[in-house]
Order: sequence, then structure tokens, then C-alpha cells
Amino acid sequence: MRRVLAGLLVAAVGVAWYAYPAAEPPTPVAHIVTGDKGDALASTSFDGPMVRRRVAIAIHPAPGADRAAVAAELRALAADAKLGSLTDASFAVFSEDMLQYLVPEMTFVLDEGARVYDAEAFMRDHQPASVAFYLVQPVLVHDLTFCVIPPAGVTPEQVAQRQDAEGVLGDSLNRYVTDVQPDGVTVHYFGAVLGDDLITAVRDSMGRAAGVPPDQVHVTATLTGPGVDLSHGAPDLSDGPHGH
Repeated sequence: MRRVLAGLLVAAVGVAWYAYPAAEPPTPVAHIVTGDKGDALASTSFDGPMVRRRVAIAIHPAPGADRAAVAAELRALAADAKLGSLTDASFAVFSEDMLQYLVPEMTFVLDEGARVYDAEAFMRDHQPASVAFYLVQPVLVHDLTFCVIPPAGVTPEQVAQRQDAEGVLGDSLNRYVTDVQPDGVTVHYFGAVLGDDLITAVRDSMGRAAGVPPDQVHVTATLTGPGVDLSHGAPDLSDGPHGH
């Protein structure tokens, strides 16, 4: 993450930061956001390396099972099986068709490169008693990073506090990780594909918090590689969901 911020700093060289003096704490602004509803894939122009094809596992715990214990058990089993990490995500990563059939209580996304077959074999061979039902499906996710570098007079700590107080990021992203660094603030989002309206809302909020225009809130891919081109619509992600 530090390297991401350093690269954005280089890209920002030559920008006249002095044109934007230290800002007063922003007045909260209401935004209409759609959030993670599990609707059809959002329309986004932030595709390519920012959109990744992954495999997700939907989980229904057994009655009375503790979710934290379920997650810990599945992660330990995945590590033993050398499946990689299981990343928490919103149910909205799944297709609209699947969500008409099942809205999972827990969702895990496998690492880049894992196949549906890998997830199927893992759950078939290692399904714990705490899991009553599971379903595996290939999905598209957004894996991107927002970055803002405040002008003189505004600290990264102030930026993080202001954007959290405003609450737009929580409404727009649901799950995200803020990293306060010496030169600025990065926000990492991993989850369902975001529409351009939500990305605009986040850039607006971070810009207000830093006292800079929203176009100086950079949006970059967290990972390298080609990602998924959505200019011609969502690609075929192979066969349908599988569950037990």
C-alpha cells in the first residue's frame, strides 16, 4: 500500500496544491447511494485491472452455530488444504439469479487464480459440521484503492477523521480499509462491483475531507494484471452455481 501511495505522489508532482488552502472540517452532505443490494452487475467505467474474476463460497451456518467460529474453522481448513486465504465479502458479489434462490449469511472469496473446481473440492472434502449448506460460484469483484494527498495545513489523520464522520464511505462501500500514511490516506475496497455513482460519491467525500477537488482523489487497481474488460458487458463466468 505504501508503494501505491508513493506512485500516486509521483503522479501528483506539479499540481498547484497552494490553490487549495487548508479546509475547515466539511459540513456533512447527504448522498443517495444504492449500497450492496445484490442487484444486477453495476455499470462501471472503472474496469480492467480494477475488476477481477474470482470464486466465492456462500455459506449457511448450521442452526445455532457461531459465525466467528465458522469463519475460523473454514480458514484453518483452507490453510491446511493449501487453498489460500478466504476473504470476507458482501453477499452482493453473487449473481442476481443466484440471490433470487439464496441469500447467504456468510460469503468468502478465494484468492486470485483459484478455480471453481478447487472450491468445490475443498468444500466437498472438508465441509465442517457447522456449515449446513454451501454454494460456489464464479464472481466479479472490484479490488481498488482510493488515494488522496492533502495540501499543507491538513494532516492525513484529519482527513481520515473527517471522512469517517461524514459517513459517505460507509454507506457507499460497506466494507473498506483505511490506511493513514505520512503523506496521505488510502482506502482499499474489495467487494461487489461498484457503479460510477458510488465511486463518485467516495471521491467527493474524500476530496471534501482533504480540501481538494474530487478529481485529485486517485482511483487505482490494487493488483497488477489485465483484470476484466467490461466495455462489452459482463463476460460469461462459465456454468452456474453449485451447492450442497
